[in-house]
Amino acid sequence: MEKQWTQTDFRDLYQAAPFLSKKNREELGLLMPVDVYVQDPLVAKRKEEVALNEILITREPDLMDGPTSSRIAVVDYDADTDMLEDPAQWDRRKGCFVFKHKGEKVPITKTHRGQPQFHQLNVWAIIQSVLRMYEATWVLGRSAPWAFEGNRVIVVPHAGYLENAFYDRRSKSIQFYYFGPRESRVYTCLSHDIIAHETGHAILDGLRPYYLEDSSLQTTAFHEFVADLTAIMSSLLNTELRWDVVKMTGGDLTQDTIVAALAEEFGQFAMGRPHLRTAQYKLTIDKVKDSSSPYAWSEVLTGAMFDIFKGMMAKIKTRPKSSGKQPTDKEAILWAVNRFRRVAFQPLDYLPPVDVQFSDYARAVLRADEEVDPVDEDGYRGLMKRVFDKRGIDYTEEEPGHDRVYFYPFDINRVSRTRTDAYHFLNENRRQLCIPADQDISVVDLYQTDKTVLGKGRLPREIVLQYAWREDIELNGAEYGPLEGEVASLLCGGTLIFDGRGNLLWWMRKPGSSGQKVSGGRVRNYCKEERNKGMERRDQLKNYLARRVGEGYVGLAERDRGDEVDIKPPVVAGRGVDGTLRLEVTPHLRHWTEE
Repeated sequence: MEKQWTQTDFRDLYQAAPFLSKKNREELGLLMPVDVYVQDPLVAKRKEEVALNEILITREPDLMDGPTSSRIAVVDYDADTDMLEDPAQWDRRKGCFVFKHKGEKVPITKTHRGQPQFHQLNVWAIIQSVLRMYEATWVLGRSAPWAFEGNRVIVVPHAGYLENAFYDRRSKSIQFYYFGPRESRVYTCLSHDIIAHETGHAILDGLRPYYLEDSSLQTTAFHEFVADLTAIMSSLLNTELRWDVVKMTGGDLTQDTIVAALAEEFGQFAMGRPHLRTAQYKLTIDKVKDSSSPYAWSEVLTGAMFDIFKGMMAKIKTRPKSSGKQPTDKEAILWAVNRFRRVAFQPLDYLPPVDVQFSDYARAVLRADEEVDPVDEDGYRGLMKRVFDKRGIDYTEEEPGHDRVYFYPFDINRVSRTRTDAYHFLNENRRQLCIPADQDISVVDLYQTDKTVLGKGRLPREIVLQYAWREDIELNGAEYGPLEGEVASLLCGGTLIFDGRGNLLWWMRKPGSSGQKVSGGRVRNYCKEERNKGMERRDQLKNYLARRVGEGYVGLAERDRGDEVDIKPPVVAGRGVDGTLRLEVTPHLRHWTEE
């Protein structure tokens, strides 16, 4: 490749990559093959050709040792041994990562799976592929941001000895640990499911940073759901693994134990069961309502979405192609995977910026699908509703809907120009949006999407505006334990989605509990209803915090020790710049609280 193209030429080719076919990108060297575990070493012992094979990763112009790319930097430091491992080296002439073996630089392949440089390359490549999965034009249609300062997440493949892995915003890192005796050591950096799971946490944190605040059990569970669904979806995108699922199940995904089961090696050796979690469980809201485990709650939503995927597969298998023939199982699952990826992840743009509930996601799933496929000839939305009903997830739209919001005249191009311009729009329309006049509003995010329908052209431009504010809640009472006398926050706000002409497509919000009067003293009738809902949210939050403290789930930030990640409480109470409490979830692969 380098004999044919100079580095400057290659940079020009890279800029043209979005407009080229996959085949052309491969031929021009814009995609490079990397051997990775698409399951984990335990599964690979049984079926190596499926669990350990090649994926294609975009070759950026300025790759560096580590591996290091524009969004990811691998730093192989073991805090327990105080050892910094030699990094995988980028060889520009060979167009691949290499390591030193017997005095020579050797390309890293699956034959070197025991080398730390293979571990480094494995974790880097899988995170790269997960980012690409989210950023596709038929999913988010934009780059997925990180939630911290800077644009490279630090990845630590061998962080120390521990039965865990986690994403941490404060250190801007995803850390993977190892455990077990040296002769049969388990490395979480070799588990595709664990890598994708933790990357899912990091991506969701970038998209909705307030979801790390422990405002409700469903919000915390939603983080786990997205992480687990990321692992499932990432596995399904691997061709060999997908074909193996079809072969093993005969196209009946109710029989699948391959992609639906998460982290088999970790589950067996760390927890004594076949997997960490599975999407095949039939849990409902009613069955988990008394549980305090976000992991149990997350399996309700994970199971629901996997049921939708299975239903899509069943539908496409019975639908004749244009040729009149029935699609093969391989054709059916490929179509179902591509549609399901859109159905599962596009709704993330439609969610409120704070305190997400399962019902919010269900509504967003239906609405986002309606925007892409208004007619729904095959009845997929009917399938979704039946699944949500069965799991006890409410999807009915709350009133008043976006059709009853009438803004003062505005220029959408100006609103979308900067966050300050967006703030002026919100401030001028406080009465319409039921934002109290005495509350300062933060523009959480402002962005535009450039989405497509797979194989069918572009969708209309969407302008997404997220806003939020905090209302103080005094925690008075012995039930709050060490938090008694502190001031916590009720997170409030909403997400507005406009088309390119300024028409409001969607409004999902979390109302506040303070007075709704504006400068003229007038109050819209439905703003009184919004305030009542806000009062309910306030009471629910106070009860929830008392319950979490009583069950020992909350620890104080000043007592938080980095060397006790395996036993510290899953919720850490710190302080914001205003002195109020911030109860932040630590998104570990598992906590001591997991059942």
